[in-house]
Amino acid sequence: MPENKGLVGLRPVDEAAAEIFTAPPYDVITYGTPLQKVLSGRENLIHVHLRPSEEGEARYLNAKKALDGFIAKGLLIRDDEPSYYVYRQSKKSVGLDRIGVLLACRVYDYKEGKVIRHEKTFDDKVVDRRKLCEATGYQLEVVFSVVEDRERKLMEALREVSESKPLYSFMSSFGGASDMEGVRNDVWKVPESSGMGKRIKRLIEGENAYIADGHHRYHCALCMGCNYVQMYISPSGSARIQPYDRVVGSMNVEDLEALPAKMKEKFEVAEHDKLEVPEKHHIIFYFKDKILMFKARSDFLKGLGDDPVAKLDCSIFKNHILPSLSQGGKIGYFPGSETGFAHMKKLVDSGEYQFAVSLAPVEFNELKAVADRGIANPEVVMPQKSTYFWPKILSGLFMYKF
Repeated sequence: MPENKGLVGLRPVDEAAAEIFTAPPYDVITYGTPLQKVLSGRENLIHVHLRPSEEGEARYLNAKKALDGFIAKGLLIRDDEPSYYVYRQSKKSVGLDRIGVLLACRVYDYKEGKVIRHEKTFDDKVVDRRKLCEATGYQLEVVFSVVEDRERKLMEALREVSESKPLYSFMSSFGGASDMEGVRNDVWKVPESSGMGKRIKRLIEGENAYIADGHHRYHCALCMGCNYVQMYISPSGSARIQPYDRVVGSMNVEDLEALPAKMKEKFEVAEHDKLEVPEKHHIIFYFKDKILMFKARSDFLKGLGDDPVAKLDCSIFKNHILPSLSQGGKIGYFPGSETGFAHMKKLVDSGEYQFAVSLAPVEFNELKAVADRGIANPEVVMPQKSTYFWPKILSGLFMYKF
């Protein structure tokens, strides 16, 4: 039941500025890539939140100068009216329509069970973000969280807001260099003092917030002793978890050929016709010359007990299938989408990897079960690369004066 309030700080002056200034989160941008070059060529947040590493400590002072420069140019304005910002991302061609709200969420220790993680966090990874926050005085990035919203009351309130004229409405344009290209972003400002602001506040305080993305951003606020952190909260019925798939290579050929026979006690194995998103506890293997479906047997699943981590399909693949292959090898990760499938097929067909693996997406109740178990035992976390939330939340829509 996290305490929350409206945001105050900086935001783009209008939707044209928002389109130019906003960017994907810093941790999905790599130097030298087309995306970094596109963003660096315009008045974009990248000049603040991703300074070149060769600048050393001075990069934080330069980040502040860049932010101050955008304010001086009138690209960014101060907004001191505490407000909630309802934020919808949509793309009809892929059936995307996710809605949530940007706000300031009180920072709690994990053991309190109000803001709940499902990944391990490491202090050394937050040093850079902490120095950037301290130099600028603003939280530039957003923690993405999900609430259960079992009665769909929050969803109803956010949809009601979305029927009015938005503050910003623009299409993300990154020169084709990001998977967020063409996503429509609509943002509505809701003053905290308004009737709807009070309604949103009350509804969120009736929920627990499960961190979906941005664990280290939350951890940074916790390490800094911040009272509040900028957060985007979406109802579980809107924030769909995408599949996270794998390509595997450098395995012993004889082990691969013997794999179906080795797995017959745990899985029913049959030929399949395409690489696609499978049902829960079904795993699709795409080889250059064939496609196989591994269906977990009911007695095998029953034997996993009540351990929520062990029952995840990514855990089943890692713990019960990979060990039957030679140790070592290489693994690459891709979102389970048509674009991801195309990339994986190309890698396998070219011989760079031996096979691709398609898994069903993790469901919110599975994530919740693992995260809840982890409140008492921090060692209980989701396996690496088990959840994929798409699209990312744009950075730069609001910079919170914490």
